[in-house]
Amino acid sequence: MMDKKNLDGSERFIPPVTPADAERRAQDLLRLMSDEEKFEIVRGGGFYIKENDRLGIPRVVMSDATQGLHLREAYPSAIDRSVAFPCAAQLAATWNRALAAEYARAIGEECRAGGIHILLGPGVNVYRSARCGRNFEYFGEDPYLASQMVRRYVVGLQETGVMATVKHFVCNNMEWVRRASNSIVDRRALHEIYLPAFKAAVEAGVMALMTAYNYVNGEYCGQHKALITHLLRDELGFEWLVMTDWNSVSDGVKVAESGMDLEMPFGKVLAESEEELLGSEAVDRMVESILKSCIAMGFYDRPQAVEGDDWQEAHERVALQTAREGIVLLKNDGMLPLDEPDAGYVLITGLRAETEKLIGKGSGRVEGYDHASYLRALMERVGPERVLHRRVPTDEEIAQAEAVIVCPGFIDESEASDRDFALSEAQNQLIERCVAQNAKTVVAITAGGGIAMPWNERAGAVVHVFYGGQRGAEALMDVLFGTVNPSGKLPFTIERRFEDSPASDDIDPDYEYYTERYELGGHQPIDPSEEAFEKKWPYPITYDHGVFVGYRWYEKEAIDVLYCFGHGLSYTTFEYEELAIEEKGRRWDVSLTVCNTGQREGREVVQLYVQPDRPTVERPVKELKGFEKLSLAAGEHATVRFSVAEDDLAYYDPEQGVWVAEPGPYTIHVGRSLEDIRLRDAIELS
Repeated sequence: MMDKKNLDGSERFIPPVTPADAERRAQDLLRLMSDEEKFEIVRGGGFYIKENDRLGIPRVVMSDATQGLHLREAYPSAIDRSVAFPCAAQLAATWNRALAAEYARAIGEECRAGGIHILLGPGVNVYRSARCGRNFEYFGEDPYLASQMVRRYVVGLQETGVMATVKHFVCNNMEWVRRASNSIVDRRALHEIYLPAFKAAVEAGVMALMTAYNYVNGEYCGQHKALITHLLRDELGFEWLVMTDWNSVSDGVKVAESGMDLEMPFGKVLAESEEELLGSEAVDRMVESILKSCIAMGFYDRPQAVEGDDWQEAHERVALQTAREGIVLLKNDGMLPLDEPDAGYVLITGLRAETEKLIGKGSGRVEGYDHASYLRALMERVGPERVLHRRVPTDEEIAQAEAVIVCPGFIDESEASDRDFALSEAQNQLIERCVAQNAKTVVAITAGGGIAMPWNERAGAVVHVFYGGQRGAEALMDVLFGTVNPSGKLPFTIERRFEDSPASDDIDPDYEYYTERYELGGHQPIDPSEEAFEKKWPYPITYDHGVFVGYRWYEKEAIDVLYCFGHGLSYTTFEYEELAIEEKGRRWDVSLTVCNTGQREGREVVQLYVQPDRPTVERPVKELKGFEKLSLAAGEHATVRFSVAEDDLAYYDPEQGVWVAEPGPYTIHVGRSLEDIRLRDAIELS
């Protein structure tokens, strides 16, 4: 039996049918298929892989997303509702590997209840720009954090018998004109920043991968042989199903020869090349890969649907726990936790105060059920008679409130479009009025990423709530009133000004090359033969900052940010002491003691960063290479252990095509965030 651990000790999924047996059975089926039947298999059927009744091959059903099961009326399932979990960015903000596995396992169980074979997630694209409309679907800006979370997600989901689809491969880091943008990226940045989460998913045993809409270095990802065959299959070792994103390719022959297996949703581009491809070895390869992947997962050997609905209560608990642990307390001037009012009232206002569904839009949208708005959750917490809701409160109403909760956010965070870094002027004006009139004003931000906060210094407290799903409002009230001690940590940096971002000049607002048909991402890829586009196609996105993305950029440039990567406050305090490092060959065991010195239980995320002290090539100041989340009662202490390997010291050398760990001194930093370093010591690589 294959080992369920990788060489580094991380978990991996082992399919129920061995790769050798799956390949043999796939080849047996392939020999029985006509050329026409083969060609049907490689062309999707909407949200499924087509069946072949003659050969007893069942339909294999797919569904979005990462943060739950997106049910579609056009593609009915065996269940009529699914839990709206907190978004993936909020899961990342928990920094809780075990919870990531539990979260994914719950989604997998719902897929099985609905008869869904393939979940079109998780998404692991790097948070490169706060404006990206899909940031809420991803795991933040750091490749190590994203890799650790996606490993557990993949294993947790696939152990339920559902195939995970890691996406979008690769460098799909903005949604603006996503079908006509060309990500121009160098090999070092690709390997150090944009590939690690995909590599981690492959090492965890992910069974499917979806390519991206954009170009990379001049070619569409879904027909890019250098990406799919040479990089993904040969270098990363991925051997299973590769599918296109929906309507994301333009040349059927290129698709077939690139290493791609399945064109979604209907294989229109492949159909245009049927005369050239019918009966070809390329199509045979595609079909064999599809069959092998489905057989390995056991899809042809058992029904996918599992009867019973007793999962709902347990899954709601997972959703609530994720929302609680993923809320990030950014600022607290002593006003939190709130006391429940005895005689006065709590004022709640803001664009998102009445929103019933705290979910992002697009394919990642999960409708859920039994939703509660922040307003309703507050009324349930303190009683409706102690709540005053006003869309436009008066100065007097603000001033006389025992506390003010302002709930700003966006209404348009979605795939196919990017959003502003700034809130609307009206929202900022409302917040400014509230913080001016009442020192006990908490701003609770509903957003998938960072925003501008011109009122930050004057707010009594600031909380980043993300999209908390159907239990998100309850989780916020648990944190604000102290039922839950906040423990979330930012999985991205929040800059003071978007102009400080390395992605600040990605979008040229005066660049007009597309017709109305292609706005918001459109429905078809751009055809370069259309005269309207002339030489303006595709739009170049130059990743000219290389590996310096997120905190790597801000530290390199010594830019003062509003809230750093890894930041998140608690209602208790923690002390770090007794850092010890023991060298063991070309590995170092790191240990320290963490003590809860406050008056209440709390969870803490201990973060380890590595700094090369005398690098011969340009490198980030320091990089995350370890984290552990622990729970401590008041006064309790615990020993935290890390292992730093030689690989953790390495950078990617694009000329040699290898990872290089240079001999010399390195500093180990341990702390509560990137900037709140509590302990440090030196190691030497000889």
